[in-house]
This record gives sequence, structure tokens and C-alpha cells, in this order.
Amino acid sequence: MIGKFLRGFVDGSLSTLGIVIGASAASNVIIIAAALGGTLANGISNLLSAYSAEGVEKYKELRRIEEAMVSKDMKGSEPERQVPRKTLTIGAVDGSATIIGGGIPILPYLFLPTFDAMLVAIVVVVVAVSVIGVYLGKLSRRNIILSALKMAAFCIVVAGVVYLIQWLIIPSQR
Repeated sequence: MIGKFLRGFVDGSLSTLGIVIGASAASNVIIIAAALGGTLANGISNLLSAYSAEGVEKYKELRRIEEAMVSKDMKGSEPERQVPRKTLTIGAVDGSATIIGGGIPILPYLFLPTFDAMLVAIVVVVVAVSVIGVYLGKLSRRNIILSALKMAAFCIVVAGVVYLIQWLIIPSQR
């Protein structure tokens, strides 16, 4: 379940970082509104897609077990009755983690001028995903520094690409 949370958190933080950077020519109020809307939509989308995908996987596994058992029908069984609850839990974890992660890059816009808030959002998200990289490296017994650097690099690439796109589209930012 921790993997689902981390996936949602990284998704939410990076996608919302993209929104706040992409909207950085606007006022903080517009940036916050766009980022909150995007974060909530992303969270709901992740809840529904994780719920659907997990449900397919769980039912597929039940059908595989049925085939191996030859004479047993799993319909109505306890394992089958647990599928909706399990998949809803997984979807809720993924969706809520997306919203929590999405809140991270929004917070600086509540307190700082736009450009400063953007820089702080980038730094905070880079640090957050780097910490996740350390955890994933430790969990997988791989190089934690390399894992953290990879996660940080992904974040910096996202920030750089979105900033470049925003800079190219909005002439007043040049």
C-alpha cells in the first residue's frame, strides 16, 4: 500500500508543480485556483483509475485461481466479496496521496510573491521527491544517493520543461 501512496504523492506533487510553473505569469490567486482545480481533478482521476485498474487485476487473479482449481467457482466467495473494498481502499490511498502531494507546491503561493513562491515550490518538491528516492533506494537495497538523485533529476526536468514552455508561450516573460 505504501507504493500506491508514494506513486500518488509523486504524481500529485510533480503535476501540480507543472501547473504552478506553467501559470507563473498569473497572479497568486489564479495560480492557486488553477493548481487546486488541477490537484483535485488529478486526485479524483487517480482514485477512479486505480480503483478500476486494481479491480481488473483482482478479478483476473480470481479467474486464474478458478481455472487452476478446475471445479471451483469463485463467484460469491469471500475473496470475490473483498475485491470492491480492497480496490476502493487502493484507489482512495492513491487519490488522497495525489491530493496531498499536490498541495505541496501550492503552499508557497499562500505566503510569497509569485516568482519566489515558484522557486520555493520547486525546491520543496525536489526535496520531497528526493526523500522518497532515499526511501525507495533503502527499500530496494539499492544506492540511496543514486535513487534520490534520479528522483530529483526527474523533478528538475519537469520544472525546466514546463518553465521553458511557459517562457516560450508568454512573450512578457522574456
